[in-house]
Amino acid sequence: MNQIQSSHHSSIEHDFIRNKLLEKKAELTTRLDQIDITIHTPLDPDSSEQAVELENREVLNYLCTEAQAELSQVNEALWRLENNCYGSCSQCRQTIPYERLRVYPYADKCIACEEKT
Repeated sequence: MNQIQSSHHSSIEHDFIRNKLLEKKAELTTRLDQIDITIHTPLDPDSSEQAVELENREVLNYLCTEAQAELSQVNEALWRLENNCYGSCSQCRQTIPYERLRVYPYADKCIACEEKT
């Protein structure tokens, strides 16, 4: 793994990205907690309502899976950031532009490599 040294990104950039990742982690954790509560709420005894609730739970299960995957990406980015290997493309090893990381802070590929996949 090609490690990016902290000199590639300023301390202000590092702090901005770290804060953005931590905010996203908190948002996803809250979302997952809310989904978990909703999924584990007992079904309505009315059978017609149960059908709607079961459909809603299918959607919630999908949203839960998506949020868990995104949370995993955020946690991986935080690990890379704390271990000085954040900001380099996992495919070509080039530095990912800061502008991309500001928008998509858990990106592990540059735009060119992302478009290839």
